[in-house]
Amino acid sequence: MARAKLSALITSLAGKYGGGVFRNWKGRTVLSALPSAVGNPATAAQERARSIISCSSKMWQDLAAARRAEWRAVAEYLSEQWENSENEIGERQVIYPPRGPYTGLGALCSVCGLLASVDDFDCGDAVPTAPAGVTAPSIPILGTMSGDTTVGITIPWTDPSSWGTNGSAGNVRVYIKSEDGTFHAQLAAFEADGTETTTVTELRPRGGGVAIGLTVGVYHVQLDAVNAEGLRSAPSAVGEIRIEAAV
Repeated sequence: MARAKLSALITSLAGKYGGGVFRNWKGRTVLSALPSAVGNPATAAQERARSIISCSSKMWQDLAAARRAEWRAVAEYLSEQWENSENEIGERQVIYPPRGPYTGLGALCSVCGLLASVDDFDCGDAVPTAPAGVTAPSIPILGTMSGDTTVGITIPWTDPSSWGTNGSAGNVRVYIKSEDGTFHAQLAAFEADGTETTTVTELRPRGGGVAIGLTVGVYHVQLDAVNAEGLRSAPSAVGEIRIEAAV
């Protein structure tokens, strides 16, 4: 695997090149060998994500020029927000922030996808209002976690101090992965402003399938926040907890 150095003229690389593929790895653009096989279990979560991208693209095609201009203004903000996004936390990072630049269509897909992740949007709904002039929420603060294999992981936090300029209160999202790879990084829960705690008792195992109870081991937890307009905060610090068997 080789790291690609971008420039002011070339801001992103993606797709196949010779016998390799350019991709994002922990916030960096790298050239990796093409995999010999691709595992695609087509889980319900993956199918929903694909449907949101598809219907967002159809929405974009039907938008009038004035509304497209509003989404391009959002794209400029998102490109600035994530321009210097780097993986400063290392291998334990659970949420990998996006990298710009964004297009108007990309901004629309992002907002629809984020709202869908907290059950505030689905295909068939009206096109969301472009959050032009709205900024992202501040970062939620992760508290001290507790739990075991019977109780699960109880996760407390402090809500964002700001839901963004002109932004409305939304949801805090909780992402979890296991250190041993049994459970891939995934959105495990989300809670509305004012709740400030959740308990996770099961996760989806790597490779797909139905969620199962937590096993003994080390888990990494990270939070972000999505305001009602569909913009998200930067990720929180990563918390670590070891789950033991219940006595």
